[in-house]
Amino acid sequence: MELSRREMKDIFDRTIIVRRPTHGIIKGYHELPYICVGNALDQQAGSMRVRGKIQVSPQFVIKPKHYQSKYGEIFGEDGVDVALAGRIFGFLGFPEKPVECSMEQLELSHVPNTLDGLVNASLDELERKEDIKTGVIITPESRYYQISLERFIAHILEDEFL
Repeated sequence: MELSRREMKDIFDRTIIVRRPTHGIIKGYHELPYICVGNALDQQAGSMRVRGKIQVSPQFVIKPKHYQSKYGEIFGEDGVDVALAGRIFGFLGFPEKPVECSMEQLELSHVPNTLDGLVNASLDELERKEDIKTGVIITPESRYYQISLERFIAHILEDEFL
């Protein structure tokens, strides 16, 4: 199922950035660890958690407009497979910003916890580990969590491109 531009923007706008990295951001290159949480994919009880790291390239990467892919070409038409172990892809939603992003680590799991409980557990875990590099994101649509990750990246890059 392909989403319309309006539907993707709606998911983008409803994404909540609970916590952003406070250390480890270098001008022009970022490694952004994240925890993205949302409701379970198949409407069962519990929540979904996606953990990973996003690599953001230096600013000088310029990609011609005709190379920009559609959402379905990047993420597939069938949505997200719950058994997905890893995937490499680029985020191409920054046409005015000369960056390229890729995600090389991905861990997707269902957790028998409420969304609020999972957010609190994630924040507690990061605080115990004294981790100040990992962001926490709440996605309104777990099936399309990649759009929420793009919002997370845009949130970080806003400071860099001001």
